[in-house]
Amino acid sequence: MNITASWIWPADSDGRGFNLCSVFRRDFRLESVPASARILITADSYYRLKINGQWIGDGPARAYPEHYQYDIYDISCYLRPGLNLVEATVRYYGCGTFHQIPQRGGFLAQIELTGPGQTIVTDGSWLAARMPQWVENTVKSSIQQAPLEIVDASVAAGFDWKPAAVVCCAEEGPWRGLHPRDVKPLSRRECLFRRYVGGHRVAKEPLVVAIPADRLLFPGDTTVNHCNSFPVLIAFTVESPQSQMVHLGLENVKVSVNGRSALNGEVSLKAGSNLLVAAPAQLTGHRPNYEIAFPADAGVSVRNFYNGGEGVAIVEFPELAGLAEDIPYVWANAPAAERGAAFSRIVNAALALRTVEEFLGQYPAARLLDRAELALDPHCAFQWREPFPLESGDVENPEALIYTDGDCTTVNPAPGYDIELCYDLGEQNVGFWNFALFAPAGTVLDIAALEYMTPDGRLQHTGSNYRNLMRYICREGYNRYSSMRRRSGRYLFLTVRNAAGPVRIQLARLVESTYPVVREGEFNASDCRLNRIYEISARTMKLCMEDTFTDCPLYEQTLWVGDARNEGLFAMSVFGAYDLVRRCIRLAGQSLERFPLVGCQVPSGWSSIIPIWSFMWGISVQEYCYETGDLAFGREVWPMVCKNLEGARSMIDPETGLLRTLAWNLFDWSKTDCDHPVLLQNSMFLVGALTAAIELGESLGEPVEAFRGQREELKRAINAQWDARKLAWPDSIHADGTVSEDASMHTSMLALLYDAANPEHVAAARANTVTPRAELIRVASPFAALYLYEAFEKIGMADEILKTIYRDYLPMLRLGSTTVWETFPAALNTGEFPTRSHCHGWSAAPLYFLPRLVLGILPAAPGAMKFRISPRITGLEFASGARPTIHGRVEAGWERKGNELFITARAPAGVELEYLENDTHTDLQVYFNGKPV
Repeated sequence: MNITASWIWPADSDGRGFNLCSVFRRDFRLESVPASARILITADSYYRLKINGQWIGDGPARAYPEHYQYDIYDISCYLRPGLNLVEATVRYYGCGTFHQIPQRGGFLAQIELTGPGQTIVTDGSWLAARMPQWVENTVKSSIQQAPLEIVDASVAAGFDWKPAAVVCCAEEGPWRGLHPRDVKPLSRRECLFRRYVGGHRVAKEPLVVAIPADRLLFPGDTTVNHCNSFPVLIAFTVESPQSQMVHLGLENVKVSVNGRSALNGEVSLKAGSNLLVAAPAQLTGHRPNYEIAFPADAGVSVRNFYNGGEGVAIVEFPELAGLAEDIPYVWANAPAAERGAAFSRIVNAALALRTVEEFLGQYPAARLLDRAELALDPHCAFQWREPFPLESGDVENPEALIYTDGDCTTVNPAPGYDIELCYDLGEQNVGFWNFALFAPAGTVLDIAALEYMTPDGRLQHTGSNYRNLMRYICREGYNRYSSMRRRSGRYLFLTVRNAAGPVRIQLARLVESTYPVVREGEFNASDCRLNRIYEISARTMKLCMEDTFTDCPLYEQTLWVGDARNEGLFAMSVFGAYDLVRRCIRLAGQSLERFPLVGCQVPSGWSSIIPIWSFMWGISVQEYCYETGDLAFGREVWPMVCKNLEGARSMIDPETGLLRTLAWNLFDWSKTDCDHPVLLQNSMFLVGALTAAIELGESLGEPVEAFRGQREELKRAINAQWDARKLAWPDSIHADGTVSEDASMHTSMLALLYDAANPEHVAAARANTVTPRAELIRVASPFAALYLYEAFEKIGMADEILKTIYRDYLPMLRLGSTTVWETFPAALNTGEFPTRSHCHGWSAAPLYFLPRLVLGILPAAPGAMKFRISPRITGLEFASGARPTIHGRVEAGWERKGNELFITARAPAGVELEYLENDTHTDLQVYFNGKPV
């Protein structure tokens, strides 16, 4: 497509601020509706397109700036004779995320009309305006995601429309290699609440002091690295009307009041002025917002004692501030550790200061921040909410929001309180919040969502620094809005604040938005528990599929490359979704333009490598090509496969022959001794990646002898580390050459899976995998459990997979989960809650193994040209189902009747089926498609 459009932006903005939101519009006349019409559109960082008031779509797909993408929509059905209006709302995040690398605000569109032969392009003829209702100075939703969404519809100012400024031609700016989106656009489907859970009065909103240290110290920076450091002291006086004990809400800060440190947030205030000093609890890390919240009923105010104004002061330490890539990773970054130690000494002394005079004597100059420079974080009011029972008349007809019949739920003012309503969607979901209400001007509607509540009503906030909330401030009368960011959850909390009169909520619902899955896979067995495990796994995968696979729909929505290897297997087993698998492989491979190994999450402002993720990527390339027979794609990414392995080759330690790296050495959320240069699991996965490259290279006709040699060298080095005393491999080798005392079952199961164990070690490795001794570290997540299941299958113990699936997933069913969890209970110290993320795509292994084992559908040739049908019938009476292929569905079913086993299978034309006996068929007369075998 010949792109003649230009990138544009409002003329009164340089497009480089934080959390910008602008609107662009262009009208044009048509004598008649054209035979065809399409629009090419993209933006940095996000757009929402409307034509003649109708919501068309959102985008663009995530991409590296050097490989930027545009979307194409067929818009002919939205046009009409006469005047037509194209309008796009564009957000520029102006900060780092795990989804994109923002460059500057920009919008580009090109409309092509067939018939009139007309092309309309973004240029100076478009009108542009900043959205006055958009609140810019917010905190980020999380380190992974965009800034928090706050819309103040009570702002009366209209749009100041002016001709747009041209930023540059299509290919002349920071967005290069423009090409069409290579994956389907996301779906939209309205979903209603399933039930009204209940309501509360809640305490009024706290007074929050939120310091966005990252953008104060490094404005415009779009990195989000762990080793970034933002050293500041925060100081102000707290004016208290009386002597009182106050419980503070704290986000990544240490606090002292009048020289006494706050313990668990508890501080003693005297009547009058109190010196509060705060500092980061951690200098480095992914929590650059420093927040202190005072309960509303404390009646306090804050003062900047440097100038007496309503604000705070910060003292900066530029010699300790810095931006640093996480290569080397945190545990190996000595300069970051030294900065942290130096700043700790400063903090300890500052927290001991008892009076304003002492503080001014130590720090006579500071940077003064007025209230407008502090970030807004309405999520604090929800996170630290104080609930009370509703009283009669507070809420009328709360069940009305379950339906769409036009009835309203009415929330009446409760002096001294706000009102919170909770609804259950019935299952976890993801999408855009859509609502409408009648309200007095200035009424605040906060919408928050959670994945989990305990049976007695305690709320699980997924991490203290994730804010799954948006705020809408009402204009007088009727208000309607659809949020501009996808959010997830099961339990929705609507909190009405500051209402001067009754508020009538007409509708509130979720517009579900995911990759447009087509459910080709099916599974049904005589044990309904397996059916339910399959269903919640499939739902999890759907919610973790958007323009890429994502780890979870709630707090990250990130393409983690290792997760995507698992998710690709799972998605191809139930949805197909080959374009999504292909896209994730290509996008991750492009990170090799920046790093020596494939990056761990892409594209991202976090510069980090997890070597195991890099090697999983190589394995996923071979798996996709084997599944689909898509050798053209294999040839496209073969140079990337080679470059990834070249990077690994450069990291081989000459002393041990093993991979040695200062990266993030992660495989599982287990307590593995991994913060050391040599992690045995890294080398084992490298063996797997070399094997995958050999198989792929052979299918492509590429030379692979060098990879064979490297694999054998690596296997010898791995076996040299075998501990004959422990009958296991150590987890790691420390920088000084010391061998770790820790050993895990992971090394044994990986050695079996990737054929890395010498014959004399196989029996012990097998025992470590099947019946691990108490001293061996166990698998802690369903993610790593996939590799355990694969190892079981490799050593001929398929029934162990089913036993382990029951063990691992039945606890989720017992708690009524509608999706599968990130970890097994207690792996991440989640306290009273069973897991951190309740919906994690990396955990959906039953989608892969139940069709393989219970239905017995086993691929037996590249490109899905042949399948063996070999169902394992242990403990079941019948099963049936299907799995997709690039040719169509392969279906299989079986039923046992006494000593007879009846198996049926069907495949698309040209796909061969073959019965394969297994040990669960012994002593049975088997019939395959009606014929005895």
